Amino acid sequence: MATFTLTASKKGNIAEHEYQASLYNGLRPESMPKHVALMFVDGATHGRLKDIARICCQLGIKVLSLNYTLSSPNSDPPREKVDIARNITASDLEDLARVSFIGKRSNISESVLETIREIEERTQNNKSLHVIEAIDYTGRSDIIQACIAVAEKVEQGVMQPDDIDDQIFQNELQTNCSNFPNPDLMIQMGGRFSIHNFMLWQMAYTELYFLHEDDTTQFNDTSFIQALHEYQKRSRRFGGK
Repeated sequence: MATFTLTASKKGNIAEHEYQASLYNGLRPESMPKHVALMFVDGATHGRLKDIARICCQLGIKVLSLNYTLSSPNSDPPREKVDIARNITASDLEDLARVSFIGKRSNISESVLETIREIEERTQNNKSLHVIEAIDYTGRSDIIQACIAVAEKVEQGVMQPDDIDDQIFQNELQTNCSNFPNPDLMIQMGGRFSIHNFMLWQMAYTELYFLHEDDTTQFNDTSFIQALHEYQKRSRRFGGK
């Protein structure tokens, strides 16, 4: 059974911590998702991502995918998202979390690309958690580039059309950087009820969890653990009835 331990970074009253601890300790390790995808609009959630990443490490969740939009019209999405990834892996998670970035890099400035390469190289040997951060990524464009890659291999004689199956195609998707490329659980916050063109192929059998609150700043550790509880209540059928 998982054991909840308060850390110095936790804030709030004792009653809240006790409630969170009871939720945490009630989770079943054998039913834990291997890959969780978080989808949200920017807000105070960013400041809590490190705590959520830490919980993932404690619970044995192997992959945390992040897909979010920045609401400020003057923001530089690639730079801000890279800075957020840097913050997640700082301090006590520096030797635990590996970070990969997916999405088109052709429109990203060289200075940001240099930072991306530095983060990916510095964290590549970390094994506890794999953080996959989407930058200029869409599920449709991922499928298109995978189709092109497979078609090129057929044209080169590397494979025959009849050789193509789910696994071969999945190996060409950008999530091939992970041993667990398909999310088991997707958490959508901000009162939205769609998957917003994110990992369309990979989320064919993903369990979807939607938070009704419009204010994404209310999402915290407890919200994340509640989503895990809801996931463990479900019976996954993987397309079956």
